[in-house]
Amino acid sequence: MPSASNIPPKVHHASVQGQLSLGQLTLNCLNELLAWHQSHHSHVSEHWLPLYDLRDRLNQPAWHIVVLGQVSRGKSALLNALYGETIFPVGAVHGTTQWPRTVRWQFGDHAVDLTDTPGLDEVAGSQREAMTWGAIATADLVLLVSHDTLTPIEVQARQQLEARRVPYQWVITKADLYAAVPENLTDAIVVSSTTGQGISELRAHVQQWLSHNALLERSTHLLHQASTIERAVGNALSSHLQAQQGNVPWPWLGGQLLGSVLLPGGGGDAVLAMVASFGYVRHWCQAYALPFPLPAFSEISQFLLLWCAAIYVTPWLGGSISGELWSLNTTVVLQAGVILWGYQQLRRKLESYLQQGYQWGRFGPQRLLAHIAQQQQP
Repeated sequence: MPSASNIPPKVHHASVQGQLSLGQLTLNCLNELLAWHQSHHSHVSEHWLPLYDLRDRLNQPAWHIVVLGQVSRGKSALLNALYGETIFPVGAVHGTTQWPRTVRWQFGDHAVDLTDTPGLDEVAGSQREAMTWGAIATADLVLLVSHDTLTPIEVQARQQLEARRVPYQWVITKADLYAAVPENLTDAIVVSSTTGQGISELRAHVQQWLSHNALLERSTHLLHQASTIERAVGNALSSHLQAQQGNVPWPWLGGQLLGSVLLPGGGGDAVLAMVASFGYVRHWCQAYALPFPLPAFSEISQFLLLWCAAIYVTPWLGGSISGELWSLNTTVVLQAGVILWGYQQLRRKLESYLQQGYQWGRFGPQRLLAHIAQQQQP
């Protein structure tokens, strides 16, 4: 994912009406997911209740900017310079900031919550790091600070931000001490909290982000988080249903195997396979409380057509490789093998959709993310 400064020009010039529409679409998505799960998935509510938090964050009037970096990178001093006053404590002691601290900043027409976080390599270790990433989870923009050379910890932090789809902007601090900029950070903003170098540029960047990108990136981040929640719901439902019903589709499998004996050749076995397989798919959609047919159903439909075609030609293949006495038995054996293989593949392909949760509905998070990606193309 690109940093916040690398968003295509088309997004920078998005109209206010378009951004408001995106915010409304995101709200509709979260409301639809909540209504759907309340009606169908109350037994796994612990997995979808975080959707309420996402909806609350969408409606937050303040934008959340979090500074992230290692110890002694000048994170607190950077926020003080950005704010214009000393609001976060700074000092020579290793790890002055021991927990996330947030201050409301009225920046022009925008309310911004600035959050300072403990260093990623704090002496206290995992507890403070967990607090830091907890603050990142609600961030609209992260200022990722470094010096003149990236460390493995900073590279790993960037990878985590990109994996979580959190917008970020590199900031090189202490420019009065470190003049060089890493070659792979040419888009970074270079500042010195001591001399004031680059602070006006950073404020201009924040102003531009608030005016043109904030709602887009908040909505995108929330939709990605909603998508992750949907996968958690799908996995929970999968575990629950498999414990109840098992993996073998006995009613459909038994019916088709019986049909292959009673309807050898002539196309009746292929028709029976198509009807039974659609009934099987519909059953699992109902079990997961997902719409049927699935909105993303093309791949499964293509597989079903090929599978039924294989069942149709099996009698001809069985007759060609056996004598007249054994042709019927060979056909039954071949069809049974094709049917067993087909159900195994169908279940595997079907699970890849079902375990995604309710992603592809009218306001599904993946559908909206695909729409956003399309709008960003130059």
